[in-house]
Amino acid sequence: MEAYVASYAACFRPRLHGQLAHCQQYIKGLFHACRSNVERMNERLPDSSYDALHHFISVSDWDGQAVMDEVARRVQATLAEVAGEQGLLLDECGWEKAGTKSVGVGRQYIGQVGKISNGQVGVFAVLSRGTSAGLVGGQLYLPEAWTTDASRCTQARVPLAARTYRSKPALAAALVDHLLGQDLVRADWVGGDAAYGNSPALRQALQQRGQAYVLDVGPGLHLYLADPTPAADPVWSGRGRPPRRARPLGTALALPQVASQLPPPAWQQVTYRPGQKGPLVRQAVLVPVWRWESSAQSAEALHLLISRELDGTQVKYSLCYCPPGAPALGVAQALYRQMQRYWIERVFQEAKQQLGLHQNQTRSWPAWQHHVALTMMALHLLLDTQLRERETIPNLSFASLKLVLAQKLQNLLHQDDALLAALYQRARANAPKHPPSHAP
Repeated sequence: MEAYVASYAACFRPRLHGQLAHCQQYIKGLFHACRSNVERMNERLPDSSYDALHHFISVSDWDGQAVMDEVARRVQATLAEVAGEQGLLLDECGWEKAGTKSVGVGRQYIGQVGKISNGQVGVFAVLSRGTSAGLVGGQLYLPEAWTTDASRCTQARVPLAARTYRSKPALAAALVDHLLGQDLVRADWVGGDAAYGNSPALRQALQQRGQAYVLDVGPGLHLYLADPTPAADPVWSGRGRPPRRARPLGTALALPQVASQLPPPAWQQVTYRPGQKGPLVRQAVLVPVWRWESSAQSAEALHLLISRELDGTQVKYSLCYCPPGAPALGVAQALYRQMQRYWIERVFQEAKQQLGLHQNQTRSWPAWQHHVALTMMALHLLLDTQLRERETIPNLSFASLKLVLAQKLQNLLHQDDALLAALYQRARANAPKHPPSHAP
């Protein structure tokens, strides 16, 4: 662990308040069996100082974005060893937060509790390949109540560039531009749930980049099953206002209407991933569609992926785009991409349960970014260790890794051999009784 953290030395200023040494302590604190806040860490870490750790996470001027970027590069390198396509997945992650002083806090929908509550929300990007995934970027969402209150932003040390309101899809688009534009990661496609797929601006931004996507959309979206673009420009009759744009031909249908018009033979039974109890299978169909935004001059040609469980429940809709010249997207490939969104939820779960992503007890913008950056660093350490040891310990989970590392930090495991033996023992205990079937 010490060598791993030391490899990030270029992101810190070692001679200024011992930043790298404090980073070592903070990462160890994330792995300890305690809540991931400075007070609890200080109780567990020998030779630590509460004031020094608090200064490091809340006040010190090291660049959290630089750490996130380095983590992104390393996640890309780690996943390059995994077979299959690689997706860049977008989603938000929130947690409850008391009070009104913490940056970005407010009454908003918090996925952790499934309702509107007082809390903070961030927009995150996860890189996914096969059954492995890692956090590669994150940005705090500031509600309009914050961006319109300059005094509040100043007290929370929000940078001037971040004080203009940006929606969650806009933050997601900026994350994609940064990660792909800086060549930090590569992506065969971009994925996201309906909060992002329903955004015309995000879809347009991805298309302008020539970036393929499979984005979930809500059932209320309306699409055309034939190109609605008129053959000629609109003609003014001489009465009333001259038409500014053409009117689409035909009638747009809501997505459940599209699904209801499909004949039974159109649906294919597709295996999209191996599971613990056998192959995971859904029924799916890929339909050519056109979407005409009210502000557009013409329709955009896309594909609509509709998938459902074998009993017809849990219907999912996704808009699919491939840039010109790219190979056509098949049903199996589209379904795989749609269902890969599962892994971003798993990453959030691991980041919270194992590393306390949501347990930061500071208030400022830099502190939020610093805590998230170091959590990303620790999460990549778990991912990299898991993949490096997969041949000898194939069932190694993040929870087992965290537990054994915590025991080592508490001096319950004194030698590396004992550490490996403990990992192997836990992996054997967690191994499924019947090995999972593999998709064809």
